[in-house]
Amino acid sequence: MEKFFVKASSVSVVRKALTRAPGGARVVGRFDRETIECSHTMDSHSLGRHWPVLVSRLGKVGVTVVDRPARAGEVVKAKDGSSADED
Repeated sequence: MEKFFVKASSVSVVRKALTRAPGGARVVGRFDRETIECSHTMDSHSLGRHWPVLVSRLGKVGVTVVDRPARAGEVVKAKDGSSADED
């Protein structure tokens, strides 16, 4: 099960946007105060086909998909594999 994160003020707004959405997308719950954690069960082929539909549905209700936010005190790895606090 893959996860994605949505910046939204309410879990119910995201849940309504994902109702009957393709690919088994569902709301897991609140990740932090501003971010909702969601999951999907799509393989890579289905994700390529259905992801634009999910993003569009979320955009229509005024929420956006974001990268996973860091939790307090957590060291986040940069995309190239090095840690964010290295110089």
